Amino acid sequence: MIITALICNAQDCLAIYLPPGDTCTDTVERAARRLGWTRRTAFSHACPACSTGNGPVRERGECLACTGSTVDARDGMACRYCRTVTPHPTDHR
Repeated sequence: MIITALICNAQDCLAIYLPPGDTCTDTVERAARRLGWTRRTAFSHACPACSTGNGPVRERGECLACTGSTVDARDGMACRYCRTVTPHPTDHR
């Protein structure tokens, strides 16, 4: 199985965008753009952290936008690099 993913081409950045499920390249580009990824050249990208000056991502974790490490915050998991907050899952009891 081939998975289309984006990597950040900024120097020393470990960011990766892995789309959920089986998606085509065009859809991956659009989804990544909504999360803050930018196109640098025809074949390179910058992650949300590097695009906003908060990168490079030096430690991978659970961030859905850039795979950066996260910290537990009141509103959810907050990325240390791109500042994306992923809400905590709701408990359906």
